[in-house]
Amino acid sequence: MHPIQRQLHSDHHHLLLVLNCLSKEIDCFDFDARQDPDMEVILNALDYVREYPDKWHHPAEDIIFNQLLAKKVKESNLIKKLEEEHGKIIQETEKVTRLFRAAADDCIVPTNELVDSARQYISLQRVHLEKENEFIYPLMDKLFSPDEWKEIENKVKIQNDPLFNKPSKREFTQLYNHILELEKEKEN
Repeated sequence: MHPIQRQLHSDHHHLLLVLNCLSKEIDCFDFDARQDPDMEVILNALDYVREYPDKWHHPAEDIIFNQLLAKKVKESNLIKKLEEEHGKIIQETEKVTRLFRAAADDCIVPTNELVDSARQYISLQRVHLEKENEFIYPLMDKLFSPDEWKEIENKVKIQNDPLFNKPSKREFTQLYNHILELEKEKEN
């Protein structure tokens, strides 16, 4: 597996961990929740998505998707839809972040608007990842030659994931620790 491809697979796994964490915090807004939501964790999760997947991962995928489209693969319509979803995901990340920042700044934001927006956002992300993993990522293995990967390398530079490759980065330390706790709970 090519290093860029490995990075993209890893990113999907990491993003799912962040979405699971975010989902757990959103569930704390429910009437019968046993704990309060941690706004700092929520905002850190959204900041992470804005900083890394939205600025590196999706643009890198778009370059690869264009390479696949040039091959006129039968999945071309799906690839075009996924590229469009990248733009929608970025817009939704911004929208949800604005809502939670407003709530954190003590502005009046109806809880149902926060929760509904966040759950729709999480669902959008998960469905998007599933489609890429199931239908598009396998094409990379089958269709790209070493020369084509070199061409992609010239356009895409591997980036360090600021949450999972450098967990000591202060702004994401709490989020990273929260994710580790959730994973430990799953194991028990």
